[in-house]
Amino acid sequence: MKRFFRAITALFSAILLGWYCIPEVYRTLHLPDRVDASFSVSAPAMRTERTDVYAVSGSRDERLRDVSGQAYSIRLFGVLPLRTVYAAARQRTVCVGGEAFGVILRTNGVQIVGIGYVDAEEGRISPAQKAGLKEGDVICAVDGMTVTDTQSFIGLCEKAGEICTLSCLREDTPFTVTLRPAADSDGVKRIGAWVRDSTSGIGTLSFYDASSRRFTALGHGVTDVDTGKLIAPASFLSEVRLTGIRTGDANNAGELLGQFSDREADAIGSVEQNTVFGIAGTLSGFTDTNETAIGIAPAGAAHLGDAFIRSTIDAGGVREYRVRVIRVDVQSSPETQGMMIEITDDALLEKTNGIVQGMSGSPLIQDGKLIGVVTHVFVSRPTRGYCLYADWMAQKLLPST
Repeated sequence: MKRFFRAITALFSAILLGWYCIPEVYRTLHLPDRVDASFSVSAPAMRTERTDVYAVSGSRDERLRDVSGQAYSIRLFGVLPLRTVYAAARQRTVCVGGEAFGVILRTNGVQIVGIGYVDAEEGRISPAQKAGLKEGDVICAVDGMTVTDTQSFIGLCEKAGEICTLSCLREDTPFTVTLRPAADSDGVKRIGAWVRDSTSGIGTLSFYDASSRRFTALGHGVTDVDTGKLIAPASFLSEVRLTGIRTGDANNAGELLGQFSDREADAIGSVEQNTVFGIAGTLSGFTDTNETAIGIAPAGAAHLGDAFIRSTIDAGGVREYRVRVIRVDVQSSPETQGMMIEITDDALLEKTNGIVQGMSGSPLIQDGKLIGVVTHVFVSRPTRGYCLYADWMAQKLLPST
C-alpha cells in the first residue's frame, strides 16, 4: 500500500511539474499585478473569475492604486485560487517619439575615471589613492569653491594651499577628503587622478507627456566609457543633423553619424535623470515632435509577432519600420530587458543592416499600443536587439500627473 501511495505521489508531482513548465501556465502565474482590461487566460486547467473591487483612498495595497472596478481571480480547475490580477483603471497615454537628438551629459563637477601617480621630487606618489578616492567618484568642490569642469578643477588645485579639502560624491552619497597635492616635474600641482567632465552622443526620443513636456529617451543609462558608472546629469538635449550611417556587422556595432551643438544656449530640453531605464527630463523645444497620443500597454500585453519601431536614420525624419517580436519575457516587476526583436523592414536593413547606435530609445508599437523601447543591439547579429517594456520605463521615469 505504501508503494502505491508513493507511486501516486510521484506521478502527481511529475504531472504538476510538467503542467507548471507549460509556457502559458508559467506566463500566467508570473504576470504583473496590473493587466490590460481585455485580459484572458488560455493556460490549460486554469480559469478566471471576474469580480468587482473598489480602490480605497489611502489603501496600503499598492495594487489598488491604479485599478478599475475589476479584478480577475485565477483558479486551478476553476476552484483552487492561485492568484489575483487587477485591470488597469485607465490606459496611460503619451506622445510617441522616434526623433534623433544629441545628448550632452555633464557631471556636477568632475568624475574620476582613473587613479594614477605623480612623479614628484619625493618619488611616484598618488595623493588621490592615499586619500581613499576611487574611480567613479565625483569631485564637486575644492576648498569650498565649486568645480564646473576639468579646467576649473585644475585651476582650483593649483590655487589650493599645501593641504586642500575636496567635496565629493560616491553613488549620490556626499563625503569629503583632505589631501596634499603633489607638484610634478613641471611644478604643476596634481592629485594623481584622471578626471572627465562630460560625454555626448546621439540617441532617440522614446515618448513624452504632452501637457508637462516630460520626456523619456534611450532606454538605458549613459555611463562613463572608462568606469562604467552612470553619469550624474547636469545635462541637456540638442537638435542633431544626421550626416551618415556606419552600418553594423557581426563584429562591430553600427552608428548614426551627425552634428549637434554642445552649447547650452542651443538646448531643446534638460536632462534631469540618468538611470538604467533611460534618461528623462523636460522638453523646451523640438521642431518635429509627434502630438498623437497612444496608450502604453501593460508589460504583460506584449506578444510574439509583427510590430514596428519609429526611428530617425537620415534627413527624412521619423519613419516607421517593420520588426518582429521574437521573445517576450515574463516580468512581474520592472527589469531592463523584456523583449527581443528582429528587424524585418527591407528599407531599414538596406541602410543600416539592422539596429545601430543612436537608435536606442526608438519606441516599439504593437496592436496600436506602445509596448517597448529599443535598448541594445546584438553586436554579433545586428538585425536583432533587446527592448525594455514601455510600462516599466513610464513607471520609473514618467510619473503620473
